[in-house]
Amino acid sequence: MNTPISASSTPPLLEVRERVRWGDCDATGIIYYGAYIRLFQVAEEELLRACGLPFAELRLDRNVWIPRKALQAEFHSPAQLDEEVAVTAFFSRLGESSITMQFEVYRASDRKHRASGTLTVVNVDKPSMTKRPLPDDVRRMLLPYTR
Repeated sequence: MNTPISASSTPPLLEVRERVRWGDCDATGIIYYGAYIRLFQVAEEELLRACGLPFAELRLDRNVWIPRKALQAEFHSPAQLDEEVAVTAFFSRLGESSITMQFEVYRASDRKHRASGTLTVVNVDKPSMTKRPLPDDVRRMLLPYTR
């Protein structure tokens, strides 16, 4: 379930609910740190979809290619196997050619903070992999979820 969350004067956050899966955990049933990247990816895809820009449209219809440039994560408390988590996401920066997203992961039942992360992607010309400006229409479509 994807839910926009908004205070009256701030742009909305997107919230995605997801379960901690068997493949996300170590042998003790605690989430493996790399599994947070999967949760960030789920939230990224849904955030773009909420803006009317699913990956297929970005790549195929708009020729916007956004490989990863930087990822940062901080872990606050360990999630457990089968735990439902709420991942909130928004765009924290729209550069000339880059987009930075912010993610917060909480245990859904009581909002215990599990992890935080940022991801920066850069729009490139696919054949040469050189950066290029974000199209104005794409930038406008991202604004509703930009803080």
